[in-house]
Amino acid sequence: MAIKTHGEILLFDCGEGTQRQLMRSSLSFMGITKVFITHFHGDHYLGLAGLLQTMALNGRTKDLEIFGPMGTEQLVTILERISYYSRTYDLVLHEMKENQRERFAGFSITAIRLDHTIPAIGYLFEEDDRPGKFDVNAAKVLGIPPGPLYNKLQGGDDIVWNDKVIEPAMVMGPSRPGRKICIAMDTKPILGLPDRIRGFDVLIHEATADRSLEAKANKFGHSTAAQAATIAKEAEVKRLFLIHISPRYRDPKPLIDEARAIFEESFLPSDLEEFEVPLPESWEHDRKMWVVDGKVDEEEAEEGVAEEGELPPEAAEGIETAESLAAAENAEAVEVYDEPAPSEAVVAAVDDVLEEVDPAEVEVPVEEPVPAMSDGGITLVAVEAAMESKAAESEDLQDPDGLAPGSRPKVTDEDDEYDLEQAMRDVGIDPED
Repeated sequence: MAIKTHGEILLFDCGEGTQRQLMRSSLSFMGITKVFITHFHGDHYLGLAGLLQTMALNGRTKDLEIFGPMGTEQLVTILERISYYSRTYDLVLHEMKENQRERFAGFSITAIRLDHTIPAIGYLFEEDDRPGKFDVNAAKVLGIPPGPLYNKLQGGDDIVWNDKVIEPAMVMGPSRPGRKICIAMDTKPILGLPDRIRGFDVLIHEATADRSLEAKANKFGHSTAAQAATIAKEAEVKRLFLIHISPRYRDPKPLIDEARAIFEESFLPSDLEEFEVPLPESWEHDRKMWVVDGKVDEEEAEEGVAEEGELPPEAAEGIETAESLAAAENAEAVEVYDEPAPSEAVVAAVDDVLEEVDPAEVEVPVEEPVPAMSDGGITLVAVEAAMESKAAESEDLQDPDGLAPGSRPKVTDEDDEYDLEQAMRDVGIDPED
């Protein structure tokens, strides 16, 4: 998921297919300025290595910032060590704690704790409050002529006119709130989240299953559509987007119906659909919510927002900077890693094998003789299909050896060498051939 705002593109999680999706979208991966990782399950970060290399191949020179939970620096370092490429730009890595807030030009991002099977964080995007409307009539009553003095007052500066100090509050209306978005990827319902995001414009919340599978979904750190809708209703958000739908639902309509029975403004976006978030005061009037193929009505763009690439004005001397404000706020931030992670077998299974699958519904590939290889030929094995078939036969997501389907045993010091011949026999290939 990406947010395009204030001349930046913010990418939230980076799964395996991210580059392909970006190339099909209206966004440019070279325009990404910040990446926010929620947790370290593969479908949320494995596309990062390729994205970093593609940026280098395209000659990127601008720094890229990567944010994530504790361990992000180690993760990115490992991804870079196993890759052979020359990076042409600098990476700036940030490990965020619960309640830590980072301020940027025009908005801030706050990390919130999620309740998944491994440590995970969600993110609150909060746009800065905007100045109130300029009261031209009040300015005329005070005798202030149109021109540069108006601009100074709109910029928050006092002026002197006719030997009187004119303050911005004398000609400006109350400040107007910015837009607010909550992103909660893999998680079961969070106690206290509705109070934390009350009145937000958009809630993006996972909805892996329907309410008939609530117990199993919650067991593995996921939510149902009904639970996501309940949070949206209690928080009084304006719109809910359901994401992270289990592949068992070929038709997601039941999930939408379930959510809308609780919260009417529930939607399930399709890949590459775009949503123009209206200003808070415009929601009741702007019913054209969806913007397809990046076609945005330019006339509705907010005045005063910097164009892409435009630098924000320098902070005046003596004014608190984003860095100083963030440092003060983050003094109360706490570590997210205060609970042990579950066993490796469970962690390996939860993302892709949540619910029990009926073996009758799984198409098991018919075994065929392995063709003889000649002149160095290679046989590709459909590993994923085999894993899914094995998972379908497992009621508790574990095989007889206690390992999750598809999990790999740990490499120990006793594993001095890799037995290639045995590995070939394991997949039905005779080493003699």
